[in-house]
Amino acid sequence: MSSSLSDLMLACGVLNCPAWFSEVPLPHWPMPHQVDMMKKYPRFTRFGDFGEPGIGKTYPAMTHAVFMASIGNRVVFTTLPSLIPQLIAEFEVFFPGINNKLKIDHLDCSPAQKRKKEDDWEANGWPDILVMSYDIYRAYNDKHPTKNIGPNRWRLRNINALGTKDEFASPYFLEDGEPRFPKAQAYTPDGRQINMKRGTAKNDKQMLLRHREYNVLFFDEGDALCGLESILSESVAEMSYRLKDDVAIYILTGTPIPTKLHNAYGLIRLINPDAYMNKAAFIRQHCEMKEFRMPLPGGRTKTVKEICGYFNTDGIYEALWKNASRVQKRDVIDIPDPIISEHRVRLSGAHLKLYRNIINDRFAELGDTVLMPDNVSALRHMALQIISCPGKFDPAMAETNELAKATKELVGVLNPTAKRKLIIFAYYREAIEGLAAAYAERNVAVIYGGSTDRQGQLDKFQKDDSCDTIIIQWISGGAGLNLQVASYIIFYECPTSPKAAKQAIARADRKGQMNIVNVYFMRVMGTLSDKNFKALLENEESNNRAIKDKHDLLFELLA
Repeated sequence: MSSSLSDLMLACGVLNCPAWFSEVPLPHWPMPHQVDMMKKYPRFTRFGDFGEPGIGKTYPAMTHAVFMASIGNRVVFTTLPSLIPQLIAEFEVFFPGINNKLKIDHLDCSPAQKRKKEDDWEANGWPDILVMSYDIYRAYNDKHPTKNIGPNRWRLRNINALGTKDEFASPYFLEDGEPRFPKAQAYTPDGRQINMKRGTAKNDKQMLLRHREYNVLFFDEGDALCGLESILSESVAEMSYRLKDDVAIYILTGTPIPTKLHNAYGLIRLINPDAYMNKAAFIRQHCEMKEFRMPLPGGRTKTVKEICGYFNTDGIYEALWKNASRVQKRDVIDIPDPIISEHRVRLSGAHLKLYRNIINDRFAELGDTVLMPDNVSALRHMALQIISCPGKFDPAMAETNELAKATKELVGVLNPTAKRKLIIFAYYREAIEGLAAAYAERNVAVIYGGSTDRQGQLDKFQKDDSCDTIIIQWISGGAGLNLQVASYIIFYECPTSPKAAKQAIARADRKGQMNIVNVYFMRVMGTLSDKNFKALLENEESNNRAIKDKHDLLFELLA
């Protein structure tokens, strides 16, 4: 006799579930650690599931979401845009027939479809469980205006639309910036009303989630809420403050500290709000600060403070773990440990010359002098692109790419087959396209941020024996994919955070993997790519201390 959702809730110690739970069969009984996690959810109204990637954190969270919705709450389940279709489908897979009992819907659609859904929900009731991306969550919850446009900006925009050079041809504003028609209504192209006096576009979805009584919030890939300055974390905290004890917050992430230790504050303020009065209190208790002068246009400077170290770190860990739990992959899943290695590459000849020219001409100031942040970011991206795809800057270099050569040699040694397939992770679009062309004879599958046939490419890699290699943009495909058919992983470009690396490795290193997973980081010595690799190790060391994990492979095997 098959088990039902009612049986599962009874095993978790929940006695007051609806009678119809007995009508929902379970395709399979969850793993013991998943049941243990399901038992913890009802004990908390603020909770963090920080289990390692690949252990199945979503199932317990979805089970609790269904339970909370069934007893009269409205649930928001926030995740990455690429994972929304998968999450919607999994509700029906995990709980067959659940759509006949609860209204589950999403907003992953065009603006016209979104407006149609909203109109229907206003008339017939909003979904019991609403799935959305982080961007949409913020738009539906942020009480602040979407943009502070300003009259001058809108005047110029409308001038361009009218095709005239008349500076004061705006239909909205006069020469002095005052509205042309005091009582008139003006709207942005996407339909938001403009405050004529201030030139501010109002967000007509402000606080909509609160107004529609969504009071149970799940955040998958919750490291998006990390950071001292996280706007998303602030938005969630503000909503929870307004709702007081009427809101429940659950955060799922395998990397509660994706970069620096102070980023833990973004999660602490949500799952343990009594730990610190505010951000300033956290900084006073744990952060060492230093001051420096930042150059500004016109020869001016500005005094800026930045965090240079930490003290009383045990207090951070205590605050983070008070309402959180973590399950180690190797403790609950019997799969072999991955073998993680670095593959060193040295640029030479024209490739090295091109890189050094950029360093000497544009990048020398990164050593001791602080540049404007936007300039630093642009220069960093330029340097990294020269390393991985120099043909973008010099077409002649496309054939003499040292990194591409070294990667192809490694692939030849690995010799992936239908039984031991290969994942190549890259970042830049030009690099991905170059790799796809280089391995065209292998009938490669390709997934990147703008992929229109994501599922088709996945099916090709998983089911077609002639396709033994897939190239994935790690920032967009490093989460939510089950690729146990692969047992080789190459990082063509090094991720900038332990979170990104772990998530990417977990695509193959997860339940169902039958082989040892071999992971190779292409480390381009003496370049910014090498610095990123070293920073990855340093960040991982910080993560290790925070999560008290002495078996973290990425750091221990590479340090």
